[in-house]
Amino acid sequence: MKTIILAAGKSTRLLPLTKETPQAMLKIGAETILEKQVKLLKKVGLDDLVVITGYLSRKLEEFCRELRIKTLFNPFYDVSGIAASLWIAKNEIKNGFLFLYSDVLFEPETIRGLLEQEGDICLAVQKNDLRAEAEKIVEESGLIKRISKVKLAKENSEFIGIAKFSEHGAEKLIKELENELKDNLETSFITVIDNLVQKGEVAEAYDIKNAQFIDIDFPDDLIKAAEIFNQNGKQ
Repeated sequence: MKTIILAAGKSTRLLPLTKETPQAMLKIGAETILEKQVKLLKKVGLDDLVVITGYLSRKLEEFCRELRIKTLFNPFYDVSGIAASLWIAKNEIKNGFLFLYSDVLFEPETIRGLLEQEGDICLAVQKNDLRAEAEKIVEESGLIKRISKVKLAKENSEFIGIAKFSEHGAEKLIKELENELKDNLETSFITVIDNLVQKGEVAEAYDIKNAQFIDIDFPDDLIKAAEIFNQNGKQ
């Protein structure tokens, strides 16, 4: 299965670290975030990767060439959201794909479990103890009822930035991307997913339970990531 890594944004919450360095190229120990993601994905047999670039694209594209990773450039990155980056990659995602934010690290078991899910649209989530900056989910009996960046009534899970789409799920996603982007170029991935759910499409929530993950939003998160993912067995 192809993996799409969304890395077009400016990552302003990581300034000044991202002033001249793409977020995906920030170091955690001796390796960049992207290198760690690649290593973790390869542990579960995923090596067909595409990175969507935008901000500081030349630096990231050169780095990806060194890693032998394909890139696609979102020329509208400065005025668009993640949904537009996915639209740029529509020919890459049409047969089904794994979706991955460029700032998340995870355990290989999380990817294995997610790929084993039979649903057409499946988002990896962690339940309870939701972070303030997290993308919130209302989950009922394994199904996503709402997903939003703002606080939701009955929210009980958070999206960890990893999702899986079958070919059918990707088809539904592409159609909704096109529909939403006609009116709002800045729309987010989770808005598109929420739209699909409200229209009656089934989106499953895969609970990662106690598996470790980290969303690298702030400089301190780089230190936390090193503590978690530089341990033996998680490198």
